[in-house]
Amino acid sequence: MDVDDCYTKVVGELGRYQLTIFCILNIFNVVLVPINLLVYFVGADPTKLAEVNFRVHNDSSIIHEWDLFDEKWISDLIQSLFYGGFLVGVITFGQLSDRYGRRKILILGLYLLFPASLITCFSTSWEMFAACRFVSGFLYGGSGLVLYVYLQELVGRSWWAITGSITNTLFSFGIAYMVLIAYFVTPWRQLVAILSVLQVIPLLSLWFIPESPRWLYSHGRLVEAEEVLVKIARKNGVQDPVIALVKKPVEKSKSNHTLIDLLRNRITLKRVIIMSFIWFVSSLVYYSLTLAAGDLGSNLYLNELLSGLVELPPQIWCLFLLNRKWAGRNRLLYSSYFISGLACLGLLGFKHTDKSVGKTILGLTGKMMISSSFNTLYVYTPELFPTSVRNVGLGTASMCARIGSILASFAKSAIEYNAIASYCVFGALGVFAGVLTLLLPETVGKKPPDSFEDLEVKHSVPNYSILNQNPSSANSLDQEMLLSCEENENENEEEDVML
Repeated sequence: MDVDDCYTKVVGELGRYQLTIFCILNIFNVVLVPINLLVYFVGADPTKLAEVNFRVHNDSSIIHEWDLFDEKWISDLIQSLFYGGFLVGVITFGQLSDRYGRRKILILGLYLLFPASLITCFSTSWEMFAACRFVSGFLYGGSGLVLYVYLQELVGRSWWAITGSITNTLFSFGIAYMVLIAYFVTPWRQLVAILSVLQVIPLLSLWFIPESPRWLYSHGRLVEAEEVLVKIARKNGVQDPVIALVKKPVEKSKSNHTLIDLLRNRITLKRVIIMSFIWFVSSLVYYSLTLAAGDLGSNLYLNELLSGLVELPPQIWCLFLLNRKWAGRNRLLYSSYFISGLACLGLLGFKHTDKSVGKTILGLTGKMMISSSFNTLYVYTPELFPTSVRNVGLGTASMCARIGSILASFAKSAIEYNAIASYCVFGALGVFAGVLTLLLPETVGKKPPDSFEDLEVKHSVPNYSILNQNPSSANSLDQEMLLSCEENENENEEEDVML
Protein backbone atom coordinates (compact mmCIF):
# COMPACT_ATOMS: atom_id res chain seq x y z
CA MET A 1 0.00 0.00 0.00
CA ASP A 2 1.02 3.63 -0.42
CA VAL A 3 0.70 6.49 2.09
CA ASP A 4 -2.86 7.36 1.04
CA ASP A 5 -3.95 3.76 1.55
CA CYS A 6 -2.36 3.83 5.01
CA TYR A 7 -4.22 6.99 5.99
CA THR A 8 -7.53 5.65 4.66
CA LYS A 9 -7.37 2.04 5.88
CA VAL A 10 -5.18 2.06 8.98
CA VAL A 11 -3.99 5.38 10.41
CA GLY A 12 -7.03 7.60 9.94
CA GLU A 13 -7.15 10.57 7.60
CA LEU A 14 -7.57 13.11 10.40
CA GLY A 15 -7.28 11.46 13.79
CA ARG A 16 -6.89 13.14 17.14
CA TYR A 17 -3.08 13.20 16.93
CA GLN A 18 -3.08 14.83 13.49
CA LEU A 19 -5.77 17.24 14.62
CA THR A 20 -3.69 18.22 17.67
CA ILE A 21 -0.62 18.97 15.53
CA PHE A 22 -2.78 20.80 13.00
CA CYS A 23 -4.28 23.08 15.68
CA ILE A 24 -0.98 23.80 17.44
CA LEU A 25 1.02 24.56 14.30
CA ASN A 26 -1.76 26.69 12.88
CA ILE A 27 -1.12 29.13 15.70
CA PHE A 28 1.77 30.25 13.50
CA ASN A 29 -0.68 31.12 10.73
CA VAL A 30 -2.26 33.64 13.08
CA VAL A 31 0.72 35.09 14.96
CA LEU A 32 2.85 35.49 11.83
CA VAL A 33 0.33 37.58 9.88
CA PRO A 34 1.50 40.84 11.56
CA ILE A 35 5.04 40.08 10.34
CA ASN A 36 3.64 40.36 6.82
CA LEU A 37 1.60 43.55 7.27
CA LEU A 38 3.66 45.26 9.97
CA VAL A 39 4.38 48.40 7.95
CA TYR A 40 0.67 49.21 7.74
CA PHE A 41 0.90 50.58 11.29
CA VAL A 42 4.58 51.21 12.05
CA GLY A 43 5.02 52.94 8.70
CA ALA A 44 1.84 55.01 8.90
CA ASP A 45 1.64 58.76 9.43
CA PRO A 46 1.27 59.11 13.24
CA THR A 47 -0.97 62.15 12.86
CA LYS A 48 -3.58 60.01 11.06
CA LEU A 49 -3.38 57.29 13.68
CA ALA A 50 -3.73 59.87 16.46
CA GLU A 51 -7.03 61.07 14.98
CA VAL A 52 -8.72 57.82 16.04
CA ASN A 53 -6.44 56.60 18.85
CA PHE A 54 -5.48 58.88 21.74
CA ARG A 55 -2.66 56.48 22.70
CA VAL A 56 -0.66 57.36 19.60
CA HIS A 57 2.37 59.61 20.09
CA ASN A 58 5.47 60.47 18.10
CA ASP A 59 7.07 57.12 18.97
CA SER A 60 4.31 55.21 17.20
CA SER A 61 5.82 55.29 13.72
CA ILE A 62 9.16 55.04 11.94
CA ILE A 63 7.96 58.00 9.84
CA HIS A 64 8.42 60.35 12.80
CA GLU A 65 11.42 58.62 14.37
CA TRP A 66 13.58 58.91 11.25
CA ASP A 67 11.92 62.06 9.90
CA LEU A 68 10.51 60.49 6.74
CA PHE A 69 7.52 62.82 6.34
CA ASP A 70 8.90 64.08 3.03
CA GLU A 71 10.02 60.58 1.99
CA LYS A 72 7.01 58.42 2.77
CA TRP A 73 7.84 56.30 -0.26
CA ILE A 74 10.51 54.70 1.92
CA SER A 75 7.76 52.96 3.87
CA ASP A 76 6.54 51.40 0.60
CA LEU A 77 10.08 50.48 -0.37
CA ILE A 78 10.53 48.65 2.92
CA GLN A 79 7.36 46.62 2.32
CA SER A 80 8.47 45.78 -1.22
CA LEU A 81 11.76 44.48 0.18
CA PHE A 82 9.77 42.23 2.48
CA TYR A 83 7.93 40.72 -0.50
CA GLY A 84 11.20 40.45 -2.41
CA GLY A 85 12.59 38.40 0.46
CA PHE A 86 9.36 36.42 0.46
CA LEU A 87 9.90 35.45 -3.17
CA VAL A 88 13.49 34.31 -2.58
CA GLY A 89 12.45 32.43 0.56
CA VAL A 90 9.74 30.44 -1.18
CA ILE A 91 12.15 29.27 -3.87
CA THR A 92 14.96 28.48 -1.44
CA PHE A 93 12.97 26.77 1.29
CA GLY A 94 10.92 24.75 -1.18
CA GLN A 95 14.05 23.15 -2.56
CA LEU A 96 15.64 22.69 0.86
CA SER A 97 12.54 21.01 2.29
CA ASP A 98 12.38 18.65 -0.68
CA ARG A 99 15.98 17.66 -0.16
CA TYR A 100 16.42 17.62 3.62
CA GLY A 101 12.88 17.07 4.87
CA ARG A 102 9.95 19.16 6.04
CA ARG A 103 10.60 18.95 9.79
CA LYS A 104 14.24 20.06 9.77
CA ILE A 105 13.71 23.01 7.46
CA LEU A 106 10.51 24.05 9.24
CA ILE A 107 12.30 24.14 12.60
CA LEU A 108 15.26 25.98 11.10
CA GLY A 109 13.13 28.61 9.38
CA LEU A 110 10.79 29.37 12.27
CA TYR A 111 13.57 29.48 14.85
CA LEU A 112 15.48 31.95 12.67
CA LEU A 113 12.37 34.02 11.99
CA PHE A 114 11.86 34.73 15.69
CA PRO A 115 15.19 36.54 16.28
CA ALA A 116 15.01 38.22 12.86
CA SER A 117 11.62 39.68 13.78
CA LEU A 118 12.77 40.67 17.25
CA ILE A 119 15.94 42.40 16.05
CA THR A 120 13.75 44.65 13.89
CA CYS A 121 12.60 46.57 16.97
CA PHE A 122 16.23 47.50 17.76
CA SER A 123 16.81 49.14 14.37
CA THR A 124 18.80 52.36 14.56
CA SER A 125 17.99 53.58 11.04
CA TRP A 126 15.46 52.95 8.34
CA GLU A 127 18.15 51.17 6.31
CA MET A 128 18.66 48.65 9.14
CA PHE A 129 14.88 48.32 9.51
CA ALA A 130 14.58 47.60 5.77
CA ALA A 131 17.33 44.97 5.91
CA CYS A 132 15.58 43.25 8.82
CA ARG A 133 12.33 43.28 6.86
CA PHE A 134 13.98 41.62 3.87
CA VAL A 135 15.38 38.86 6.08
CA SER A 136 12.02 38.48 7.83
CA GLY A 137 10.29 38.22 4.44
CA PHE A 138 12.77 35.57 3.33
CA LEU A 139 12.15 33.45 6.44
CA TYR A 140 8.42 34.17 6.57
CA GLY A 141 7.83 33.15 2.96
CA GLY A 142 9.99 30.05 3.17
CA SER A 143 8.72 28.85 6.54
CA GLY A 144 5.12 29.54 5.59
CA LEU A 145 5.46 27.37 2.49
CA VAL A 146 6.99 24.44 4.36
CA LEU A 147 4.43 24.74 7.17
CA TYR A 148 1.59 24.68 4.67
CA VAL A 149 3.00 21.64 2.88
CA TYR A 150 3.68 19.81 6.14
CA LEU A 151 0.14 20.29 7.46
CA GLN A 152 -1.33 19.02 4.20
CA GLU A 153 0.94 15.99 4.04
CA LEU A 154 0.00 14.98 7.58
CA VAL A 155 -3.64 14.29 6.72
CA GLY A 156 -5.53 12.25 4.13
CA ARG A 157 -6.37 13.68 0.73
CA SER A 158 -10.11 13.83 1.40
CA TRP A 159 -9.45 16.46 4.09
CA TRP A 160 -7.17 18.70 2.02
CA ALA A 161 -9.95 21.05 0.91
CA ILE A 162 -11.13 21.61 4.47
CA THR A 163 -7.73 21.85 6.16
CA GLY A 164 -6.45 24.18 3.47
CA SER A 165 -9.53 26.35 3.72
CA ILE A 166 -9.14 26.59 7.49
CA THR A 167 -5.47 27.50 7.12
CA ASN A 168 -6.30 30.27 4.67
CA THR A 169 -9.11 31.57 6.85
CA LEU A 170 -6.67 32.09 9.71
CA PHE A 171 -5.03 34.94 7.76
CA SER A 172 -8.20 36.96 8.35
CA PHE A 173 -8.03 36.29 12.07
CA GLY A 174 -4.36 37.24 12.00
CA ILE A 175 -5.26 40.66 10.61
CA ALA A 176 -7.85 41.14 13.37
CA TYR A 177 -5.33 40.06 15.99
CA MET A 178 -2.77 42.52 14.63
CA VAL A 179 -5.23 45.43 14.66
CA LEU A 180 -6.26 44.68 18.25
CA ILE A 181 -2.70 44.69 19.57
CA ALA A 182 -1.68 47.70 17.46
CA TYR A 183 -4.57 49.72 18.87
CA PHE A 184 -3.51 49.21 22.49
CA VAL A 185 0.28 49.02 22.01
CA THR A 186 1.16 52.08 19.96
CA PRO A 187 4.98 52.59 20.38
CA TRP A 188 6.29 50.85 17.29
CA ARG A 189 9.28 49.23 18.99
CA GLN A 190 7.10 47.73 21.71
CA LEU A 191 4.57 46.62 19.13
CA VAL A 192 7.20 44.78 17.05
CA ALA A 193 8.68 43.21 20.19
CA ILE A 194 5.32 41.89 21.43
CA LEU A 195 4.30 40.56 18.02
CA SER A 196 7.67 38.80 17.76
CA VAL A 197 7.71 37.33 21.28
CA LEU A 198 4.29 35.75 20.77
CA GLN A 199 5.94 33.40 18.26
CA VAL A 200 7.60 31.61 21.18
CA ILE A 201 4.34 29.94 22.22
CA PRO A 202 4.11 27.51 19.27
CA LEU A 203 7.90 27.32 18.74
CA LEU A 204 8.31 24.89 21.63
CA SER A 205 5.99 22.36 20.00
CA LEU A 206 8.14 21.96 16.88
CA TRP A 207 10.52 19.51 18.56
CA PHE A 208 7.71 17.02 19.15
CA ILE A 209 6.32 16.78 15.63
CA PRO A 210 7.26 13.84 13.37
CA GLU A 211 8.73 14.06 9.89
CA SER A 212 6.22 14.07 7.05
CA PRO A 213 5.50 10.43 6.14
CA ARG A 214 4.75 11.48 2.57
CA TRP A 215 8.19 13.06 2.24
CA LEU A 216 9.87 9.95 3.67
CA TYR A 217 7.85 7.74 1.34
CA SER A 218 8.63 9.78 -1.75
CA HIS A 219 12.36 9.60 -0.94
CA GLY A 220 12.31 5.83 -0.62
CA ARG A 221 12.76 5.80 3.17
CA LEU A 222 9.96 3.31 3.62
CA VAL A 223 11.00 1.95 7.04
CA GLU A 224 11.06 5.43 8.58
CA ALA A 225 7.76 6.30 6.92
CA GLU A 226 6.21 3.15 8.34
CA GLU A 227 7.48 4.02 11.83
CA VAL A 228 5.95 7.49 11.65
CA LEU A 229 2.63 6.14 10.36
CA VAL A 230 2.53 3.50 13.09
CA LYS A 231 3.19 6.19 15.70
CA ILE A 232 0.38 8.36 14.34
CA ALA A 233 -1.99 5.39 14.22
CA ARG A 234 -1.27 4.49 17.86
CA LYS A 235 -1.73 8.11 18.94
CA ASN A 236 -5.05 8.02 17.11
CA GLY A 237 -6.11 5.03 19.19
CA VAL A 238 -5.54 2.26 16.63
CA GLN A 239 -4.69 -1.04 18.31
CA ASP A 240 -1.67 -2.90 16.89
CA PRO A 241 -1.51 -1.11 13.51
CA VAL A 242 0.14 -3.10 10.70
CA ILE A 243 1.64 -1.03 7.88
CA ALA A 244 3.66 -2.27 4.91
CA LEU A 245 4.48 0.38 2.35
CA VAL A 246 5.27 -0.52 -1.24
CA LYS A 247 7.14 1.92 -3.43
CA LYS A 248 5.31 2.89 -6.60
CA PRO A 249 7.30 2.89 -9.83
CA VAL A 250 7.86 6.35 -11.30
CA GLU A 251 7.86 7.16 -14.97
CA LYS A 252 11.15 8.88 -15.64
CA SER A 253 9.78 10.94 -18.46
CA LYS A 254 7.42 12.76 -16.08
CA SER A 255 10.15 14.82 -14.51
CA ASN A 256 12.09 15.65 -17.66
CA HIS A 257 9.89 18.43 -18.97
CA THR A 258 10.87 22.07 -18.66
CA LEU A 259 9.45 25.52 -19.30
CA ILE A 260 10.48 25.16 -22.95
CA ASP A 261 8.13 22.19 -23.34
CA LEU A 262 5.34 24.18 -21.73
CA LEU A 263 5.83 27.05 -24.18
CA ARG A 264 6.13 24.84 -27.25
CA ASN A 265 2.61 23.47 -26.91
CA ARG A 266 0.02 25.96 -28.17
CA ILE A 267 -2.56 24.99 -25.53
CA THR A 268 -0.28 25.19 -22.51
CA LEU A 269 1.34 28.34 -23.90
CA LYS A 270 -2.02 30.11 -23.97
CA ARG A 271 -2.92 28.86 -20.53
CA VAL A 272 0.36 29.77 -18.85
CA ILE A 273 0.23 33.30 -20.30
CA ILE A 274 -3.34 33.82 -19.09
CA MET A 275 -2.76 32.24 -15.67
CA SER A 276 0.45 34.19 -15.09
CA PHE A 277 -1.35 37.43 -15.84
CA ILE A 278 -4.40 36.78 -13.68
CA TRP A 279 -2.23 35.55 -10.79
CA PHE A 280 -0.33 38.82 -11.09
CA VAL A 281 -3.61 40.78 -11.05
CA SER A 282 -4.95 38.90 -8.02
CA SER A 283 -1.81 39.52 -5.99
CA LEU A 284 -1.48 43.15 -7.06
CA VAL A 285 -5.09 44.09 -6.32
CA TYR A 286 -5.35 42.00 -3.13
CA TYR A 287 -2.29 43.47 -1.44
CA SER A 288 -2.96 46.95 -2.79
CA LEU A 289 -6.42 47.03 -1.20
CA THR A 290 -5.00 45.54 2.00
CA LEU A 291 -2.07 47.90 2.41
CA ALA A 292 -4.04 50.95 1.24
CA ALA A 293 -7.14 50.17 3.33
CA GLY A 294 -6.66 53.50 5.10
CA ASP A 295 -7.88 55.31 1.98
CA LEU A 296 -11.31 53.70 2.22
CA GLY A 297 -12.33 55.35 5.50
CA SER A 298 -11.24 57.72 8.20
CA ASN A 299 -10.40 55.07 10.81
CA LEU A 300 -7.22 53.17 9.83
CA TYR A 301 -7.75 50.54 12.51
CA LEU A 302 -11.36 49.80 11.58
CA ASN A 303 -10.54 49.77 7.86
CA GLU A 304 -7.83 47.16 8.27
CA LEU A 305 -10.00 45.07 10.59
CA LEU A 306 -12.86 45.04 8.08
CA SER A 307 -10.38 44.35 5.28
CA GLY A 308 -9.46 41.12 7.04
CA LEU A 309 -12.96 40.06 8.06
CA VAL A 310 -14.39 40.38 4.53
CA GLU A 311 -12.13 37.50 3.51
CA LEU A 312 -14.19 35.05 5.56
CA PRO A 313 -17.27 34.81 3.27
CA PRO A 314 -15.19 33.86 0.18
CA GLN A 315 -13.60 31.02 2.14
CA ILE A 316 -17.04 29.63 2.85
CA TRP A 317 -18.67 30.03 -0.54
CA CYS A 318 -15.60 28.76 -2.42
CA LEU A 319 -15.68 25.61 -0.32
CA PHE A 320 -19.30 24.95 -1.31
CA LEU A 321 -19.39 26.26 -4.88
CA LEU A 322 -16.14 25.05 -6.45
CA ASN A 323 -17.40 21.51 -7.01
CA ARG A 324 -20.90 22.50 -8.10
CA LYS A 325 -21.59 21.99 -11.82
CA TRP A 326 -23.60 25.17 -12.14
CA ALA A 327 -20.79 27.23 -10.61
CA GLY A 328 -17.46 25.51 -11.09
CA ARG A 329 -14.01 27.03 -11.22
CA ASN A 330 -14.36 29.12 -14.35
CA ARG A 331 -17.64 30.88 -13.60
CA LEU A 332 -16.65 31.57 -10.01
CA LEU A 333 -13.29 32.96 -11.10
CA TYR A 334 -14.47 35.32 -13.84
CA SER A 335 -17.38 36.48 -11.67
CA SER A 336 -14.95 37.33 -8.88
CA TYR A 337 -12.74 39.33 -11.24
CA PHE A 338 -15.62 41.20 -12.84
CA ILE A 339 -17.21 42.20 -9.52
CA SER A 340 -13.87 43.16 -7.98
CA GLY A 341 -12.92 45.19 -11.04
CA LEU A 342 -16.27 46.97 -11.18
CA ALA A 343 -16.06 47.74 -7.44
CA CYS A 344 -12.64 49.34 -7.94
CA LEU A 345 -13.95 51.33 -10.90
CA GLY A 346 -16.85 52.42 -8.72
CA LEU A 347 -14.34 54.06 -6.39
CA LEU A 348 -13.64 56.56 -9.17
CA GLY A 349 -16.90 58.23 -8.21
CA PHE A 350 -15.46 59.29 -4.88
CA LYS A 351 -12.91 61.98 -4.15
CA HIS A 352 -9.64 60.96 -2.54
CA THR A 353 -10.57 62.91 0.57
CA ASP A 354 -14.00 61.27 0.73
CA LYS A 355 -14.19 58.70 3.57
CA SER A 356 -17.87 57.88 3.25
CA VAL A 357 -19.57 54.57 4.03
CA GLY A 358 -20.29 54.03 0.34
CA LYS A 359 -16.62 54.22 -0.53
CA THR A 360 -15.77 51.82 2.27
CA ILE A 361 -18.38 49.31 1.12
CA LEU A 362 -17.17 49.40 -2.49
CA GLY A 363 -13.53 49.00 -1.43
CA LEU A 364 -14.34 46.07 0.85
CA THR A 365 -16.40 44.45 -1.92
CA GLY A 366 -13.41 44.67 -4.22
CA LYS A 367 -11.20 43.12 -1.53
CA MET A 368 -13.71 40.35 -0.82
CA MET A 369 -14.05 39.33 -4.45
CA ILE A 370 -10.34 39.44 -5.23
CA SER A 371 -9.87 37.19 -2.21
CA SER A 372 -12.42 34.84 -3.78
CA SER A 373 -10.38 34.80 -6.99
CA PHE A 374 -7.27 33.80 -5.05
CA ASN A 375 -9.07 30.87 -3.42
CA THR A 376 -10.32 29.67 -6.80
CA LEU A 377 -6.95 30.04 -8.51
CA TYR A 378 -5.26 27.72 -6.05
CA VAL A 379 -7.62 24.93 -7.11
CA TYR A 380 -8.06 25.81 -10.77
CA THR A 381 -4.46 26.36 -11.89
CA PRO A 382 -3.04 22.84 -11.36
CA GLU A 383 -5.98 21.30 -13.16
CA LEU A 384 -5.15 23.15 -16.40
CA PHE A 385 -1.69 21.66 -16.93
CA PRO A 386 -0.49 18.11 -17.66
CA THR A 387 1.24 16.32 -14.80
CA SER A 388 4.55 16.48 -16.64
CA VAL A 389 4.62 20.31 -16.63
CA ARG A 390 2.21 21.11 -13.81
CA ASN A 391 5.09 22.00 -11.54
CA VAL A 392 6.49 24.43 -14.12
CA GLY A 393 3.12 26.00 -14.84
CA LEU A 394 2.39 26.58 -11.18
CA GLY A 395 5.85 27.98 -10.57
CA THR A 396 5.58 30.46 -13.42
CA ALA A 397 2.19 31.74 -12.28
CA SER A 398 3.34 31.92 -8.67
CA MET A 399 6.40 34.00 -9.53
CA CYS A 400 4.17 36.49 -11.36
CA ALA A 401 2.00 36.73 -8.25
CA ARG A 402 5.05 37.63 -6.16
CA ILE A 403 5.88 40.41 -8.62
CA GLY A 404 2.35 41.70 -8.14
CA SER A 405 2.75 41.81 -4.35
CA ILE A 406 6.06 43.69 -4.67
CA LEU A 407 4.41 46.36 -6.85
CA ALA A 408 1.42 46.47 -4.48
CA SER A 409 3.75 47.77 -1.77
CA PHE A 410 3.67 51.15 -3.50
CA ALA A 411 -0.13 51.25 -3.77
CA LYS A 412 -0.59 53.52 -0.75
CA SER A 413 1.72 56.20 -2.20
CA ALA A 414 0.23 55.75 -5.67
CA ILE A 415 -3.30 56.32 -4.36
CA GLU A 416 -2.22 59.39 -2.41
CA TYR A 417 -0.54 60.78 -5.53
CA ASN A 418 -3.36 59.96 -7.97
CA ALA A 419 -6.29 57.97 -6.62
CA ILE A 420 -8.23 58.09 -9.89
CA ALA A 421 -5.43 56.56 -11.95
CA SER A 422 -4.71 53.93 -9.27
CA TYR A 423 -8.27 52.66 -8.91
CA CYS A 424 -8.72 52.83 -12.67
CA VAL A 425 -5.73 50.50 -13.08
CA PHE A 426 -7.02 48.10 -10.39
CA GLY A 427 -10.49 48.05 -11.93
CA ALA A 428 -9.35 47.70 -15.53
CA LEU A 429 -6.96 44.88 -14.63
CA GLY A 430 -9.72 43.06 -12.75
CA VAL A 431 -12.19 43.29 -15.63
CA PHE A 432 -9.56 42.30 -18.19
CA ALA A 433 -8.56 39.31 -16.04
CA GLY A 434 -12.22 38.26 -16.04
CA VAL A 435 -12.36 38.50 -19.84
CA LEU A 436 -9.23 36.38 -20.20
CA THR A 437 -10.69 33.78 -17.83
CA LEU A 438 -13.51 33.23 -20.33
CA LEU A 439 -10.89 31.80 -22.70
CA LEU A 440 -10.09 28.98 -20.27
CA PRO A 441 -11.97 25.65 -20.04
CA GLU A 442 -13.99 24.42 -17.09
CA THR A 443 -12.30 21.60 -15.17
CA VAL A 444 -14.96 20.54 -12.68
CA GLY A 445 -15.23 16.74 -12.66
CA LYS A 446 -12.53 16.27 -15.28
CA LYS A 447 -9.42 14.34 -14.44
CA PRO A 448 -6.35 16.61 -14.79
CA PRO A 449 -4.36 15.67 -17.92
CA ASP A 450 -1.31 13.46 -17.39
CA SER A 451 0.37 14.25 -20.69
CA PHE A 452 0.30 16.65 -23.63
CA GLU A 453 -1.57 13.96 -25.59
CA ASP A 454 -4.38 13.99 -23.01
CA LEU A 455 -4.51 17.74 -23.33
CA GLU A 456 -4.91 17.62 -27.11
CA VAL A 457 -7.78 15.13 -26.84
CA LYS A 458 -9.60 17.15 -24.18
CA HIS A 459 -9.03 20.40 -26.04
CA SER A 460 -10.95 19.05 -29.00
CA VAL A 461 -14.11 19.20 -26.85
CA PRO A 462 -15.90 22.61 -27.06
CA ASN A 463 -14.97 25.06 -24.32
CA TYR A 464 -17.58 25.05 -21.54
CA SER A 465 -16.84 28.55 -20.39
CA ILE A 466 -17.75 29.96 -23.79
CA LEU A 467 -20.43 27.53 -25.05
CA ASN A 468 -22.09 26.97 -21.66
CA GLN A 469 -21.74 23.21 -21.82
CA ASN A 470 -22.16 21.18 -18.69
CA PRO A 471 -19.06 21.12 -16.53
CA SER A 472 -17.96 18.39 -14.14
CA SER A 473 -16.10 18.09 -10.59
CA ALA A 474 -12.62 17.90 -9.16
CA ASN A 475 -10.44 18.17 -6.17
CA SER A 476 -9.88 20.48 -3.31
CA LEU A 477 -8.90 23.92 -2.16
CA ASP A 478 -5.89 26.05 -2.56
CA GLN A 479 -3.33 23.72 -1.09
CA GLU A 480 -4.04 21.19 -3.81
CA MET A 481 -2.03 23.27 -6.18
CA LEU A 482 0.71 21.57 -4.31
CA LEU A 483 -0.21 17.93 -4.10
CA SER A 484 -3.85 17.21 -4.75
CA CYS A 485 -3.75 17.13 -8.51
CA GLU A 486 -0.45 15.29 -8.48
CA GLU A 487 -1.32 11.61 -8.58
CA ASN A 488 2.32 10.66 -8.41
CA GLU A 489 3.46 11.16 -4.83
CA ASN A 490 7.09 11.15 -5.84
CA GLU A 491 6.97 14.47 -7.68
CA ASN A 492 7.86 16.56 -4.62
CA GLU A 493 9.17 19.45 -6.59
CA GLU A 494 5.58 20.62 -6.95
CA GLU A 495 5.70 22.03 -3.46
CA ASP A 496 8.75 24.17 -4.24
CA VAL A 497 6.80 26.56 -6.32
CA MET A 498 3.63 26.66 -4.44
CA LEU A 499 3.14 29.97 -2.90
